Amino acid sequence: MNTKSWRARPAAFFLGDPAPLAQHGAVAVIGLGRFGGSLASELAAHGVDVIGIDIDEAVVAHYAETLAFVSRADSTDEAVLRQLGIDEVSRVVIAIGSDLEASILTASKILKIGNRHIWAKAISQTHAEILDQLGIENVIRPDNDMGRRLAHLIRGHMSDFLPISDDFVLARTTPPTRFSDSPLGSFDLRGTYGVTVVAFRRSGDEHWDIADQDVTLYAEDEMLIAGTPRKVEDFSAFDKDD
Repeated sequence: MNTKSWRARPAAFFLGDPAPLAQHGAVAVIGLGRFGGSLASELAAHGVDVIGIDIDEAVVAHYAETLAFVSRADSTDEAVLRQLGIDEVSRVVIAIGSDLEASILTASKILKIGNRHIWAKAISQTHAEILDQLGIENVIRPDNDMGRRLAHLIRGHMSDFLPISDDFVLARTTPPTRFSDSPLGSFDLRGTYGVTVVAFRRSGDEHWDIADQDVTLYAEDEMLIAGTPRKVEDFSAFDKDD
């Protein structure tokens, strides 16, 4: 399978043929609903050639001017997948919405034709488990992930929260007063509180900088901290519940 860069040649070069697109590192997005369409459009906006596939003719027409190639096709048909070059693309995203059977069959067929660089959207825990059992390493649960994120943001301690795994997250917050006005190295945040300050941004500045132990933060600054969800939540809550 091709492992070339996602950033390939201009779409006009391919003259509507998906095979060269696939061979030059395109990404395939199967299912152009709200999630898949947004993802495909964002990839295209950043210079990635996208092969879009959907069963709905109206949806295909909607993305005809946005994506490098878009086709109305049945993604559960192995022959169709091969014709569209899915065995050659650098990445495949299965973003099929509520049709559980179509999602699972599509994943199975793509694995069968030899492409294992698959991201698949799951709409339930059972769906996620089936995809995992098939051998899909990258299973996405947008609704579940957003729910987790919102649960941490809604308390008001953090302005952003990014789960990296079940036991490691990044959070954007302001420095607690008790940890400001002195170099970070003087607090032993990792040893005492289980968090690490990764980056910081001065109040009024647009740019982030990498944090080291000599950096002094102030109450009006912002910082990115890393650690387990509980440690990050506890650290972010200092001063904010007083």
